[in-house]
Amino acid sequence: MHKYLLSVCIPTYNRSKYLKGLLENISLEVNNYNLSDELQIIIVDGHSKDDTEDMVNSFKIQCDLKYFRRQTNEGIDKDIIKGLELSDAKYCWLFSDDDRLSDGSLSYLLDVLRKEKNLTGCFINRDSYDYKLEKQVAEASQWPGKVLSANRLFTDKSECIKHIGNDIGFLSSQLINIDKWKKALGNEDYGELYNSCYMFVHIIFKMMNEDFKWLYIHSTLLKQRTGNDSFLSRVGVIKRQKIELDNLQNIFTLHYDVGSKEYHILLKKMLMRLPRVLANMKSQGITFSTQVYLFKLHLKKYGNYSRFWYTVLPIYLGPNIFFRYVKKFYFRFLV
Repeated sequence: MHKYLLSVCIPTYNRSKYLKGLLENISLEVNNYNLSDELQIIIVDGHSKDDTEDMVNSFKIQCDLKYFRRQTNEGIDKDIIKGLELSDAKYCWLFSDDDRLSDGSLSYLLDVLRKEKNLTGCFINRDSYDYKLEKQVAEASQWPGKVLSANRLFTDKSECIKHIGNDIGFLSSQLINIDKWKKALGNEDYGELYNSCYMFVHIIFKMMNEDFKWLYIHSTLLKQRTGNDSFLSRVGVIKRQKIELDNLQNIFTLHYDVGSKEYHILLKKMLMRLPRVLANMKSQGITFSTQVYLFKLHLKKYGNYSRFWYTVLPIYLGPNIFFRYVKKFYFRFLV
């Protein structure tokens, strides 16, 4: 028997400022909608060196809060697994420490979970904001695409992948049935997957293989913060792209043959997101040498797709200053 209907599981490392803002955000939702009886917060701290521990231990919130601090940093994959292990709820909403809840989202989600029986999981739609969470930078209809315009329950894995695809890689959009997660996880030693940053995607794909009921929630229940991560340096940009291109793609190959329809759907969805990501990096002034390295990386992965040549190549050819001014114009007049 589960003590709570929902837990919010937050892996964190050296981001006390963002985590405090999220806890304040959750606390406001708990108080405004009287959710303390059905909600639990789980924080797994990957051995932060800032004041995360003191901040969490002194934080007051009107619901159950569990805090686990590692003695050494073991990576986000193991921190996610630990969070679900510690949960006393039926479902777990995986949540990045720098994103935020939309107003009323927890109340809405709990209502959905009461009505829908024994879901395998949910994909939760989002709005993207700038790094200060002040200006919206992408419409909800763009995630995971404009095809879905309302909630939809998927009972076929291929149909689910077709519509949601690699958006499963966005942590804060994932809600998991914990019993089904534990069954899929098993006692297996996942080796290098523990260092992929996307092991949760592998387990979600495993969960989809049996007794499958996955709900797409079109309502935007969270705000994604963009442009604030630690991957904005030259080394960081390359590292992030290699993580997304190699690690996520390697997980796809564990579940689908390279020539399969599903594999190409997943790869195309990654490609569709690339022009906007690249334009944003150029607006922040990434160096020419970094762009050359990334172009070779992207060409190797996507060169066989015509979309690469007419959507990505023009971004590479444009000067950084052009994208800087486009971004300023966009924020000033269009959002």
